[in-house]
Amino acid sequence: MEFSVFRQVLIRALGHMQSIVEKRATLPILMNVKIEVADDLVLSATNVDLELVEHVEADITLGGKITVPVQMLYDIVRKLPDASEISFKQSGDQLVVSSGRAVFRLPTLPAENFPAMAGSNLTTKFQMTTGDLAHLINQTKFAIPTDDVRYHLGGIYFHISDEGKEKMLTAVATDAQRMALCAMPAPAGSAEMPAVILPRRVIGELSKLLEDANVDDVTVELSDTKARFTVGPATLTSKLVDAQYPNYRVVIPKGNDKIAILDRKQFLNAVDLVSVASVDKTKSVQLTFSMNKLVVNASSPDAGTATQELDIEYNGDASFTVTFNVKFLMDVAGQVEGEKFQMEMQDPLSPTIIKSTDKNTDALFILMPMRM
Repeated sequence: MEFSVFRQVLIRALGHMQSIVEKRATLPILMNVKIEVADDLVLSATNVDLELVEHVEADITLGGKITVPVQMLYDIVRKLPDASEISFKQSGDQLVVSSGRAVFRLPTLPAENFPAMAGSNLTTKFQMTTGDLAHLINQTKFAIPTDDVRYHLGGIYFHISDEGKEKMLTAVATDAQRMALCAMPAPAGSAEMPAVILPRRVIGELSKLLEDANVDDVTVELSDTKARFTVGPATLTSKLVDAQYPNYRVVIPKGNDKIAILDRKQFLNAVDLVSVASVDKTKSVQLTFSMNKLVVNASSPDAGTATQELDIEYNGDASFTVTFNVKFLMDVAGQVEGEKFQMEMQDPLSPTIIKSTDKNTDALFILMPMRM
């Protein structure tokens, strides 16, 4: 095997590969990247549950395939000058990597021992824009639980829902304290797709591919057990969360009649400012709504009290107070698109609806108040 490739082309693909691979794998070969050389250069990485294959432009001299430690190769390429051309040549049980006057000899393992994700019948296939898929993910991923205890909530739930007469591709994530929902018209060919839970780890890797994408569309393939996304030269295949997602619609409140309209930037700045006084275990902030005024307050025995007032639109006659976790509140308000958003409330302990005032909004957020 012998080939050469430019550093700026290789570094992006290796960046994707090294984030897939486990830092401490039970099998040494799982810490390697597979390099296949034929018509072009193909890199593969896997952690058994997740597989990434990416094609890279290269000048091919001699074909072949081998595996090398991905972190070592990534570190070498990362530290080389931007315009470097890197040469690769297999020599016995080593891969010789050279650039300029620098030479590295990397240990290898046979490519035949590299595990491949078993193929499955991906019954649904459709295309959508990279921007649309990135939007669905970015609007919801912050609400995925970071722990592994609630396995059934450990990802984004993608499914087709019926909104009136139109089928919608809907993404939902929740950690039981907050919920994010984003929906858009179902792409052609997706109407009969199975409902799937895409794991948190996959969401992170897919987000990177979409962010780096220089193509307009992504191809989505789904079955009941696997998902595959092809973004330009990269193909990401993953197992799905094998669980039943809860009926999230039952937590969307109806009849929330206390409605406040707020300037998003002013609100975020106010909550961030007063949060300096929220240093106790609860990390809470108190919102008190009254006629066209909001008082944002936080306090703790050690840090004292912080208060800021904002001018708002509010439909209630009597004063109304509700308490939220500071981080959760800022996470949700930070995701709302547009200059203004509205909070729809019922009582201090019932779920609050937060959404943009833009009539074309496609996202809805639910936030649970704190019991104080």
